[in-house]
Amino acid sequence: MTAEHKLHRILLLDSNRGTASQLMRRLELLSPNPFSLEPAASLAEALELLEVEPYAAVMMRPEWLEQWPLDDLPRISLEPWPTLGQHSSVADDFIWDQAGGHELQRCLRYAIERHALTRALQHAANIDALTGCCNRTLFRYRLEQGMERGLRNNQPLAVMWLDLDDFKHVNDSLGHRAGDRIICDVVRRLRSMLRTTDTIARMGSDEFALLVEDYRDAANLLQIANKLIRGLAEPYHVDGESLLLGCSMGVATYPEAGSSVDGLLLNATLAMREAKRQRGCQFHFYNEHINLQATRLLQLEADLRRAIRRSELELHYQPRVDMRSGEIVGVESLVRWRHPDRGLLGPGEFIPLAEQSGLIVPMGYWVIARACHDMARMRRQALPQIQFAVNLSFRQFQDSQLLATVTRLIERTGIDARWLEFELTETAIMQNPEQVQQTMQGMNSLGVRFSLDDFGTGFSSFVHLQSLPIDLLKLDRSFIQSIEQNQADRQLVSAMIDMGHHLGLEVVAEGVELRTQMELLQKMDCDQVQGYYISPALGYDELCHFIDAYNTAREHVPA
Repeated sequence: MTAEHKLHRILLLDSNRGTASQLMRRLELLSPNPFSLEPAASLAEALELLEVEPYAAVMMRPEWLEQWPLDDLPRISLEPWPTLGQHSSVADDFIWDQAGGHELQRCLRYAIERHALTRALQHAANIDALTGCCNRTLFRYRLEQGMERGLRNNQPLAVMWLDLDDFKHVNDSLGHRAGDRIICDVVRRLRSMLRTTDTIARMGSDEFALLVEDYRDAANLLQIANKLIRGLAEPYHVDGESLLLGCSMGVATYPEAGSSVDGLLLNATLAMREAKRQRGCQFHFYNEHINLQATRLLQLEADLRRAIRRSELELHYQPRVDMRSGEIVGVESLVRWRHPDRGLLGPGEFIPLAEQSGLIVPMGYWVIARACHDMARMRRQALPQIQFAVNLSFRQFQDSQLLATVTRLIERTGIDARWLEFELTETAIMQNPEQVQQTMQGMNSLGVRFSLDDFGTGFSSFVHLQSLPIDLLKLDRSFIQSIEQNQADRQLVSAMIDMGHHLGLEVVAEGVELRTQMELLQKMDCDQVQGYYISPALGYDELCHFIDAYNTAREHVPA
C-alpha cells in the first residue's frame, strides 16, 4: 500500500467478537480500503494491544466510554448515546449494524482527521511558535499539576524564572532575526542541561520559566541553577559575531515560596529582579527579605506617582567653579524627594525605581521645567548668569516629545537657551547613535549645550565625540578620589584632560572633596571642578545665598 493510501489500524473494543468480523467484511468490499480492525473483548486486552502496536482510533460500545483512560486516540461509539457530548474526543456515533462500508469508512476518516486537527490546534495554543517549547498557558497548567503531585507524593518542586541580560541591545544592533536565533539557542542549551521530565516555557520575548520537579535536596537545586547560569553564559555565535549574553535567574520553591501558581511565579520573578540588580550572570533564591523589599518598592512606586502630582520633588544645585577665574560658572541640577514619612530622599533611593517603572520620563520633564523656572528667577534677581546642567536619562532622550517640550519650556520661561545644558552618559549616546545625533542637533540649534557625563566609565569613541555637539567632558568621581595616592590614576586623569582639550572640549572634574585634589587638577589644567570641597547640592534659596557669599568673599581676597 502506497504512502498515499496508508493503512490505519483501528482498535475495536467489544465483548462480541462477531462485531469485528461483520465490520471488516463491509470494509473489504471497498477498494481501496485503508483500514484494518483489531478486536479486543475487554478493556485490559485493549490496553495490552496499545502497548504493542500504534492505532489510529478506537471504536467501542457506549458503556466503555467513561472507563476509557486515554485521550490521545479518537473514540467512536458503535451506538448512539444520549450523553455523548460530554466526551469531547468522541468524533461521532453511528448505528454499526445499519451502516454500510462507505458510511463506516467516512466515519473513521472523519474521526481521525478531526482528532488530528484538534491536536494541532491544541499544540498551537500551548506551544511557543519560535522555539517549540511550552508557552505561558501550558506552563501554568503543568505547574498546577506538578504542585498537586508534589503535595500528594511529598516531592520538592521549584520554579526558575530566567531573563536574558541586555537582550534588547542584541535586537537593536543585530536585528530581530539574529535575536530569534539566540532565543532558539538558549532553549537548545536549556534542553541539553535539564531532564526530559523538566518543563521549559517561553514567557516573553527574552524571559523563560523552568519547572524542576523531584530534585534531591537544596544542594542539588543549587547545582542545577549554577549549571544553567554557566551554560547560558557561554558565547553565542550569530552572523560571524561572538556575543556574551548573561542572564539573571530567580528561584522559588514549593511550598516554601508560595502555595499557588500565581504566588510561585510572582516570587520567582521577584527573586530574578534581585539577581538582576546584582548584575553579571547571577541567580537568587526567593526569601522573605525579598518579599518585604518588593512590597516596599511597590509602595514607594505608588508614593512616587503621587509625589510628581503633589509637588513633593525638589531640585538641588551643586556649583561648578572655573579653575582659572575662581568664579561659579554653573550648577548641576539634582532631584530630591521630600517624602512625607521618610524625609528627604536622595536620587539613589528612587531614580532606579523611576527608570524601571517608566516614571523617569514625566519626572525628567518636571526637572527640566523646574530648572528653566529657576534660571528665569535667577535672572530676575540680577544674579550672575550661570550654566544650569540637567541630567537626561536615555529613556527621556528617546521620547519623541523631548525636542518640542524643551522648545516650549524655553519659550514659556523666556530663558536664554545658551545657559541650559543637558548631561548625557556615554552609554546613552552609544545606544542609538543616529537618533541621538538628530535629537542633539535639533536642541543645539536652539542654543542648548551638551556635556558627556561620567566620562571614562563607558565605551564612547573619538568618532562620536567629534561628530556630536558636545561641549564638555565630565570626569567621573571614581577617577578623582585616589589621584593623590595613586600615580596611575593621576596619569589617567591627566591624559583624559589632555584628550578633551585636543578635541576642543572643556573638562569638568566631579567629586572633588579635598583641597589637594583641587590643586592637582589645577596643575593638570582642568577647566572646572565640582564637589563637596566647593559645596554640596543646595536648594534654590541656599544656592542664591551661597553665590552672594562666595562672590563677596572673593572680592575681599587681597590681590
